[in-house]
Amino acid sequence: MEALKREGKRWLLSLIHQGQALVEQKRVNDVLQHYTMDAIQNTAPQKKKSILFLITRMVRFHGGQTSILRLGTQLAGLGFQVGYAVYKPQSKKEMEVCARSNLPGFRGLLFTAEELERMMSGKKKSADIVVASSWDTVSFAKRLPGYRMYFVQDYEPYFYSFGELFLLAKKTYEQGLHMVSLGAWNKKIIERECRPVSPIDVISFPCEAKEYEFRRKDFAAYAGRREFTVAVYLKFYGKRLPCVIPYMLERAAERLRREGIVLKVCYFGEAGSFRAPGGENLGMLNREELRSLYYRADFGMVASMSNISLVPYEMLAAGLPVIEFADGTFGEFFPEGSATLVGISADELAARLLELIREPERMERQLETAHAYMRDLSWENSAAQFAEIVREL
Repeated sequence: MEALKREGKRWLLSLIHQGQALVEQKRVNDVLQHYTMDAIQNTAPQKKKSILFLITRMVRFHGGQTSILRLGTQLAGLGFQVGYAVYKPQSKKEMEVCARSNLPGFRGLLFTAEELERMMSGKKKSADIVVASSWDTVSFAKRLPGYRMYFVQDYEPYFYSFGELFLLAKKTYEQGLHMVSLGAWNKKIIERECRPVSPIDVISFPCEAKEYEFRRKDFAAYAGRREFTVAVYLKFYGKRLPCVIPYMLERAAERLRREGIVLKVCYFGEAGSFRAPGGENLGMLNREELRSLYYRADFGMVASMSNISLVPYEMLAAGLPVIEFADGTFGEFFPEGSATLVGISADELAARLLELIREPERMERQLETAHAYMRDLSWENSAAQFAEIVREL
């Protein structure tokens, strides 16, 4: 009987491995259909009036695409003709719905994959400036006329285990596109890990604090309370620590219970069907729902393990004290003392939470420090920086 069980387990593991291999093979082959390794020669554009952003496809509740739409909308306000093109099949109606769910008042034209194909074949006008927005869009940008740029929102090789997709993503930073990094961290990593042959400029990582009106919490009352809610941004990507965070929180909650404190965990950011151990999964939230969560929660928790997420900016703007990771990039952006930084340790997380509950004035100081830093950050300012880079080409 035991031998049959062992054989059944081996068979199941083999089946899982084969399935994973087939999925990986399909993903790599899909990329290789369009991927080119050669570096382009960019020529300074004679005209700089139109800008086309390339994306994979429009997706609802997508932080990176929201940033692209914000940037494009601000550039449209500065007089540029702005467009957004997808390379995967998607109707214009669906693109519109997804774009407006990310940024209701976005400005710019939407172009389907069919229209993009016509641009690449010369049958439809493209743009003076073509901007890749992720590593998989670079090869499409290289096939379009115009000055080719690369809006770098993250160091995307880190999205994958070391292997084929990691290496293919890494090589896109060496293909001659003029890069503009959202914040200085991407530039630092690219220059350290790659051999870029083109300029890398930087624009400030922005925050639209006015969309998350500050509400002061009664931190002084924390010391007398016995129940707290932590709002946790969770995505099933390695950079968000989707397995580590629930593990830490479950064990931290156990330690806090010994002190007579109940910790309620509310996850958000992932699909509603995602099982969230030790807490409630609220699913993907719109801006109004996010504000409501930030106002009623007592702590916010985010793992920014590669380029920083927009979420800690939103939380701090709304008045929610943030717990981030010392091994991540939060400290590359915010001044020291803007949040509580922890290691990958449930004991340390429990200890830091107890300190905040018993010494709530720490959170007041953190918010003051963070707000002073965020005061001059906005998409208006970051887009003006991007526009200046374009004008000086």
